[in-house]
Amino acid sequence: MVKHSNSLLFVWRIAELEARRLHTDVIEPAHLLIGLCKIVDVDLPELVSKDTPDRDAVLEELLREVRRLRTVFRTAGVDARLLRRSLRRTCEGSHDVLVPKGPLHRSQAAKDVFADAEHFAEISGGVTFPIQLLHALLLSKDPDRDEVLSGVGVNVKRFQDTAKREVLLGQGFKAVSTDFDGSRRN
Repeated sequence: MVKHSNSLLFVWRIAELEARRLHTDVIEPAHLLIGLCKIVDVDLPELVSKDTPDRDAVLEELLREVRRLRTVFRTAGVDARLLRRSLRRTCEGSHDVLVPKGPLHRSQAAKDVFADAEHFAEISGGVTFPIQLLHALLLSKDPDRDEVLSGVGVNVKRFQDTAKREVLLGQGFKAVSTDFDGSRRN
């Protein structure tokens, strides 16, 4: 059974808030991407209540995982704030939609992206983190998202490759050195 990390749950909550703000009745993959873009810009210690059980451990995980996301955004040349704002403009729902009072559910497309992220987590230890969600989102087919990415100057392939590299090499996996110093060892 794949577990969701605290940092992933924070992203999920932010995505739900964004979906509500945009007057939609389900969480779509675009809302998840907005949540990932938002979490890299917030003051994390302010997000975690001082009354949270195991606050230090939760905050430590959040800081570590958000640092991984920031590294991917920076390396790929993605301005998270600009991307977030552009995505919001393209996925706003109708003000006539009645947004349910309780928790919003994920659309089938969002569930599929989560399933892909969980699959990546199975490969690397069984806990799903935001970086795996980002990787899954970028691999999913979404022409509207790709148009927004291109519109803000993001090289989609570079963004995908950078996220993939962080998923595979960033958490517990180390590249094997092939350097040979020329000395003979017995």
